[in-house]
Amino acid sequence: MNRCTRWRCALLAAILPVSAAGTDQVPAETEQALRRVAAIADDPASIQRATALWNVALDAPVVLIDPATRASWRMDAATGKPVPAALRADQLPANTCIEVDGVPTVMLMLPLSDDGDALSRLLWHERWHCVQRALGLPAVEGENAHLDEEQGRTWLRLELRALAQALAAAKGDGNAQGHARAALAFRARRSEQGELATGALLQEARLERNEGLAEYTGRVVASAAGDPVPALLDALRRADDNDGFVRSMAYATGPAYGLLLDRWRDGWRSGVNAGTDLPTLLSEVLGAAAVDAERAGQQYGIDDVRMSERDRAALRAQRAATYRDRFVEGATLRLPLRNPSMSFDPRTLFPLGDAGTVYGTLTARETWGELIAKEGALVAPDWSAITVGAQDLDGCGGSWTGPGWSLALSAGWRLQRDDGKWRVVEGQPEACED
Repeated sequence: MNRCTRWRCALLAAILPVSAAGTDQVPAETEQALRRVAAIADDPASIQRATALWNVALDAPVVLIDPATRASWRMDAATGKPVPAALRADQLPANTCIEVDGVPTVMLMLPLSDDGDALSRLLWHERWHCVQRALGLPAVEGENAHLDEEQGRTWLRLELRALAQALAAAKGDGNAQGHARAALAFRARRSEQGELATGALLQEARLERNEGLAEYTGRVVASAAGDPVPALLDALRRADDNDGFVRSMAYATGPAYGLLLDRWRDGWRSGVNAGTDLPTLLSEVLGAAAVDAERAGQQYGIDDVRMSERDRAALRAQRAATYRDRFVEGATLRLPLRNPSMSFDPRTLFPLGDAGTVYGTLTARETWGELIAKEGALVAPDWSAITVGAQDLDGCGGSWTGPGWSLALSAGWRLQRDDGKWRVVEGQPEACED
């Protein structure tokens, strides 16, 4: 889960402490989890690699949070013992970087992964997010709806395959640069201009500067053997089967381009800024070389990719129709957004054209209260509202449920029905019947 990083998701002003269910007694498993994180964070080799990457200390403290109870814990710096952490009510459970008493702090959700490498990668990924603003890299992301369409997915999957082969080839292997050039050619096909750093690719670059560089950092720092390539190759192979690239693509492409730049462009990180485009940096190293993407695609299975994406597109059309019936045409509940705090699973995004984007799982907190949608919610294109289905609306007062969601209203808010559509408005709700 990731907390929304868009400017529209500014934090709510109200500060309400969230503690460990009113007790200072830390559960044994939580204390063990905190000590696991501390051991990773204090590892001298990891600290050295992290500092060397960006020439800044990646030393943000860590808070662990239980998504079910909202109980949160941290290690006390003075005593080295776990203590409750007081968080604002709008700081929803997520793997992210938040501010606690003005200090950038990593939030990790319990339970932690049993995989030590995965946990280390996550910790350093989020620690990078805590310093990215100081590096001149704002946490902004692009609109990448094209990555859920047939052509966008086809060329991205080919790019991932070519990047994997470039990384798998030995540094001195001449074929490595050939694979890298093919990856760049496949990427360029996603732009209407057919060139890097143009059109939709500029949106992709924004995501790679945010999540891509964070994941690159996590993988490099967490690599106990000093070589992050083998684990990334496995991730690239798994990404080829990903059903949702809209926001997750940078977790694969970001570290891939970063590691190729490490191989062929010394010092590239020192020049990274808010306008950096990683594929363009790599293209400058490789030099101009015409690559016929259609012909090159044969080496990476373009025919099979196109066939599978054509089948997926047909299924996607059916799914889109279902979502439109549920979130646009049918009975709905619309909740306005002004300054929300949100958490969601980035792998579940489904672009629905002008209607917005369906988030497969989403938790949103606003002045009107808190919405937990476990089976989908539609976020408007301009982030002005969330819509959920209201076909089976049930509840009263400040507590309501619908298909796959629950809503807890704040005091002074109620539901109102207008022409078959529901919305949340200010006002006192009707009293519940006994």
